[in-house]
Amino acid sequence: MKKVCFITILFISSCAWCQNNNSPFSIIGIGDIETNYYNRSSGLANTGLGYRSDRYLLNNNPASYSALTQQFFDFELSGRAQFVTYTGDPLNGVSNSSKDFAVKHLALGTKINKWWGSSVGLMPFSSSNYGFTSVKNIQGSSSSPIPAQYDGNGGVNQIYWGNGFNITKHFSIGVNASYLFGSLTQTETLLTTADLQTSLVTTRQLFLRKLYLTYGAQYYFNINKKWDISLGGIFSKKTDLATQSTLQVADNGVSVLANPVEQDGTYKIPGTIAAGFRATKDKRYSFSADYQYQPWSNTHYGGSNYSLQNSNRVSAGFEVSDKKQAYNALYEKSFLQAGVYYGNSYLNVNGKQINDMGLTLGYGINSFKNPLGMTVNLEIGQRGTQQNGLIKESYVNISFGISYRDFWRTKGIRYN
Repeated sequence: MKKVCFITILFISSCAWCQNNNSPFSIIGIGDIETNYYNRSSGLANTGLGYRSDRYLLNNNPASYSALTQQFFDFELSGRAQFVTYTGDPLNGVSNSSKDFAVKHLALGTKINKWWGSSVGLMPFSSSNYGFTSVKNIQGSSSSPIPAQYDGNGGVNQIYWGNGFNITKHFSIGVNASYLFGSLTQTETLLTTADLQTSLVTTRQLFLRKLYLTYGAQYYFNINKKWDISLGGIFSKKTDLATQSTLQVADNGVSVLANPVEQDGTYKIPGTIAAGFRATKDKRYSFSADYQYQPWSNTHYGGSNYSLQNSNRVSAGFEVSDKKQAYNALYEKSFLQAGVYYGNSYLNVNGKQINDMGLTLGYGINSFKNPLGMTVNLEIGQRGTQQNGLIKESYVNISFGISYRDFWRTKGIRYN
């Protein structure tokens, strides 16, 4: 455990300074919804609803935790480096790329008894980071539009506790209880004089929080001695996040409002329906596919040039696992993964629904001499379009994962 704590502190410290990535579409809603689980399924384009593992913590589907090995605990830490290039007419030609590096996922799990596996973790739910310049017309004024600058950052995080339960020999159910919390901040700066030295700054903050439940199930069986099949699915109900918004105005650094304006409200997150399967041959070769749907149009959220629409995502992945026999059991030395994905996000801007597509590659290795395992994943994708005055993002993501596995109990457990 001392090694785990040291690795965690070192990893977090090394990347706390380097988060500066821009995402132009994150100005809408609660920002960019996270689609990466940062676990064993990342190299499979995050295809993992039917995936079961006795070592890795697969938070894609909480029912998978029942597959963990008894008497062990598993620790995982993941981070991501992202490099983005932007193209489109709205760009000024100066800042057309960005990069960042950040810790994304921290999880700890164990098999509590022969039918119950559990895991706790922390990861992002959504993120927002943008900056752009524009002009603003002042209502009731005959003067020229005023130069304006808009900057935003923040996001919603989730602390989760997932549990999976074996109901029968071939069927497992699970529930993931996440506490969503976070804040979104937008700053509007109006340059009110010809020399651009006098400014009126308006800061809006939105705080969000709520318990969010996701239910999962998996059915797994053997067709014959060579083939194993696993079917999985998740479901979550519509959730109203409790919100509190504040407004502050400053003129050249001097507060205009004696007290910030505060207002309570809600932000609706639609339910989720997703299903997938995984087919494995000889315990080594696997093919997986997932589909997810969210009815965002039911939230009736929108503005003059944007709206939220129903989103969907389809993905597929192939994995080759290098295993050998050790102590009368199969031991995995390494694995190689590849995946593809395509999805329509919940954003429709200027009459165009923002899509996201790409491919992934992953490689992992498990040490036979110590409890460590390591994974590296490459993702190449494209988001958005240059049509209708929009911006296209071409990105390369490189994610890293460290896993640590050790005995949870040194003595055997007797079950009656």
